[in-house]
Amino acid sequence: MAEVPVTRTRRALLSVTDKRGLADVAEVLRAFDYELIASGGTAGHLRDKGFTVTEVSELTGYPEIFGGRVKTLHPAIHGGILGKQIDDFSEVQKLGIAPIDLVLVNLYRFEEAAAQQRDDSAVIEAIDIGGPGLLRAAAKNFDRVTVVPDPDWYGELIGELQAHGGETSREFRQKMAGLTFSRVARYNTAIADWFGASDDTATISLRYGENPHLAARLELPPAAEGADELSPLGLALHGGKPLSYNNLVDLVAAVKLVCDFADPCCGVIKHTNPCGFGLGASAVALEQALVCDPVSAFGGVFAFNAEVDLAAAEVLNKRFLEIIAAPSFGDGVLDKLKKKKNVRILSFDRERFLDTTWGKTRSFGKLVLRQDEDQGFPELAEWNVAAGSEPDAATRTALEMAWKVCKHGKSNAIVIAGPTATLGVGFGQMSRVDSVRIAVTKAGDQGLDLTGSVAASDGFFPFPDGVEQLAAAGVKAVIAPGGSIRDEEVAAAARELGVTLVFSNRRHFNH
Repeated sequence: MAEVPVTRTRRALLSVTDKRGLADVAEVLRAFDYELIASGGTAGHLRDKGFTVTEVSELTGYPEIFGGRVKTLHPAIHGGILGKQIDDFSEVQKLGIAPIDLVLVNLYRFEEAAAQQRDDSAVIEAIDIGGPGLLRAAAKNFDRVTVVPDPDWYGELIGELQAHGGETSREFRQKMAGLTFSRVARYNTAIADWFGASDDTATISLRYGENPHLAARLELPPAAEGADELSPLGLALHGGKPLSYNNLVDLVAAVKLVCDFADPCCGVIKHTNPCGFGLGASAVALEQALVCDPVSAFGGVFAFNAEVDLAAAEVLNKRFLEIIAAPSFGDGVLDKLKKKKNVRILSFDRERFLDTTWGKTRSFGKLVLRQDEDQGFPELAEWNVAAGSEPDAATRTALEMAWKVCKHGKSNAIVIAGPTATLGVGFGQMSRVDSVRIAVTKAGDQGLDLTGSVAASDGFFPFPDGVEQLAAAGVKAVIAPGGSIRDEEVAAAARELGVTLVFSNRRHFNH
């Protein structure tokens, strides 16, 4: 008997705890005639937004049972995800199993529940069972299925769908699969930690701690046999002295700064703070990054998010610095840089490094504080112009750059910038207005004209004085989080001074 051809309707499975941006994705999927399949809460959310949705229970023929503990664990769901090729479904159509092409799932907030709940039973109920299974199945079958485990990647997904007529590229699917397995691994680790489990780790002795008289070590998953001991971090050391505690702290800060940008850039870090940042190919970005505070860049960490060329190497070789980090180095560049015997030269695998260093942990003896990674800048798409006119494209680009750099400085943080480089920075002061003074003074020390520049603040302005000082220095536009009881007073001062003031709905406070 001839096989029955597979009826081809693209289908997406949506089951999310974090519903940010879900309607935007659903709108694009509807435009490409996807059938939307969703679990209870997600289905209700989408119906409220006007979408037609097939509930998981309709597909499986079973209601959710045990208070929602079992809903997606069914062959109609997992079979639809795990079928390797579309043609393979011809033999299972009679069982009600059809292809699922896209899986958008994010997990129950276990770490949040563990932090807030004293009742063990409530924490246990926050352990997601179906979600990790769906994510792993879709990631395993990335050759056919697209999986996206976090709203922060919805923008990239939408771009892929629009560029490929409702499909996605294999490169994107493979990237998302890797990120998905990393996300599930972190989730499982958090659960294991709550239960008191521990894994074997590799311990690497560091050159010294924060001070030379202090011992320090680095704990990592063990490297594969024959691999460099730093490979679990996504790092390779090509030359220079061994890393110290402070080197690693600054290195993490530097790489995370440049990885927040899609365009080629260079960031210079000193004591975890950005003392310079520039956009452009490596030599140009380096030159721009040295405009702001070349004095503080002395002995700093220089990071790039794109390949370093010979022209940049020439400049780097003339400076005293601690670390150079980049994803790759051009022909002959490593040979040139290795002439500086003590400088640590590292290449990094962006995805592996960010995955290994995801989240923030501080420990004080047996007290360990953990928090999620501060990822993405969705607030830049939803800012509120509180004073002045909507910024033009060039001003907006400068504001966005200053805002992203500001995230990486110690609070209270102020960054003054032009179109392609930082011009003045002030970090880590007890008073925000003191940070403004420092940023303006830094620019003045370098003879930089701030007329027409922009500024970013990582927290709200409690009084108008900060904006007044920025305006007096020539700044024309400022971005800051809203939330102060004096927001309108600050906005009124900005209007009177002719300064555009933009409020965001999220802050990036780096305590």
